[in-house]
Amino acid sequence: MSKSGKRFPNKLPFVLMGGHICVDAAQGGLASVLPFLVIKSGFSYAEITALVLAANSASAIIQPLFGWLGDRKARPWLMSAGVALAGIGLALVGVLQSYWLIVAAAMVSGIGNAMLHPEGARLANLAGGEDKAVSMSVFSVGGQVGFCLGPIISVAAITAFGLSGTLVYLAICIPYALVLLTLNKRFLQFGVRKAGGPVGEGVRDHWGAFSVVLGALSVRSIVFYGVTSFFPLYLVATFGASEDSASLLITVFSICGACATALSGFVVRRIETPKLMVACFALMAVALIVFVLSDNVWLCVVAVMVLALCVNMFNPPAIALGQSYLPAHLGMASGLSFGVAVAVGGIASPLLGVLGDATGLVPVIWILVLCAIIGLVCSLGVAFNENRWSGRRSGRLP
Repeated sequence: MSKSGKRFPNKLPFVLMGGHICVDAAQGGLASVLPFLVIKSGFSYAEITALVLAANSASAIIQPLFGWLGDRKARPWLMSAGVALAGIGLALVGVLQSYWLIVAAAMVSGIGNAMLHPEGARLANLAGGEDKAVSMSVFSVGGQVGFCLGPIISVAAITAFGLSGTLVYLAICIPYALVLLTLNKRFLQFGVRKAGGPVGEGVRDHWGAFSVVLGALSVRSIVFYGVTSFFPLYLVATFGASEDSASLLITVFSICGACATALSGFVVRRIETPKLMVACFALMAVALIVFVLSDNVWLCVVAVMVLALCVNMFNPPAIALGQSYLPAHLGMASGLSFGVAVAVGGIASPLLGVLGDATGLVPVIWILVLCAIIGLVCSLGVAFNENRWSGRRSGRLP
């Protein structure tokens, strides 16, 4: 439904969500394949770490390039090719024997992931009509669903068929890639936004404003990776929780996060995006402080649930807000938001791990508190300058 009470002008945001599910299921599924590669193929932990780094780097770094290509000329076929490559790459990870060929296959899967995000987010913005934040939340929740489904699919398939079970991703991704390809002409109707053109007339890019939003998204990514990587370990070390129980914490975090993402587009109808960002980062900092200072395990669990809501609630509207600051470069805005911002979190995570090994996890969590405060400062900057940055808007998304 749009703000005017009408339904989406089309159902394409849900089609785009399906593509997002496919590529992120492949990305999430790769992590679940790693233990089997260690056990069955005899790879070292260093080799496995390098494999993941190669896949994630290929995905994150190249996304702005595909965004730039999409801004110059609409290329919705990139989404179809991306879904296909994401599935083919992961399928080959389980059947190839050479380590370097497996690394290459993981990189192919990562490149496929990178091909979908900028074009998919650009089209989600344009296809959302008046309700771009809702459309972006629909697209974004597909990624979280994919990350949840990927490990389940990988473990079930490999348990049943051995490492060659990764071939199941061909059956998942190739058909959906064909679905996207059949809709290519429909996607082309949205074209591209060009400054001075019919859609972009009277507006211009605000790279400074976009950079502030990107900064908020980047520190949000650091907190996200920090919670998923270190909080279960903290519960084990501090409260003596079992590893299985601590792992359930991430399940709770993922479920709450998916719900928050799905609801974010509707929340932003009542709360302007900059104000929502401020509220989320403020609560994020409080929840992190409660987590690290609490001596009650259940209060820590509640804090994690609050973190899941805060980390995910503002994310799709903030991405849409960033896109609105770059009306002539929607693809580039999408590539930077999904690529660079996530890469920052991925790079920070092992650095925080080194700190955790040297000093314990408490200083790591305090650094996450600092990240939340930085995000709060960025959000306040957006809130105070929104009228000036947006020109004709009063702070609400177009």
